[in-house]
Amino acid sequence: MSQKKPATRKKIIDSLISSLHKETRAATLFVHTISEITGIHPTDIKCLDFLSEVHSATAGELAKITGLTTGAITAVIDRLESAGFVKREADVKDRRKIIIRFIAGRPNHLGLVQDLFANKIPNLLSTYKTDEIKLIEEWNIKMAEVLHNEIEKLKISKKAKTLSAKEKRAVLK
Repeated sequence: MSQKKPATRKKIIDSLISSLHKETRAATLFVHTISEITGIHPTDIKCLDFLSEVHSATAGELAKITGLTTGAITAVIDRLESAGFVKREADVKDRRKIIIRFIAGRPNHLGLVQDLFANKIPNLLSTYKTDEIKLIEEWNIKMAEVLHNEIEKLKISKKAKTLSAKEKRAVLK
């Protein structure tokens, strides 16, 4: 009778990292598939996702979460507004600012995304204990912080614009 050796910590970490790559690719493919079905640009979908969570934001806040310039985000807002997903409102505290408000309850073609977050993910999470869910949440928060810190480092160093082809390939590994 052969007994299975317990996985080493390194193998478990390697497997986790591999699973993160798979999840990231699947999430990207999901957004692009929704984009193909609805005709809504993937960046616009990301903005709608953010706005559905926070309900309203400035153009600058949307530019920050997407990495777009304020000029480019204006085009995104124009598309979302003309499609009836958002509306522009004057900021009562600062007339120079415009608040972009998500139009909740509006029938749209994003039911698959809403179903994912309202049903599919909660159903998956129902298979975990509360402490496990808290651990997953903690992991996601920490990973978001790590990624945001790395983004800032890249922006500060401005290496992204000046990397050689070899260096760019190394970054993508």
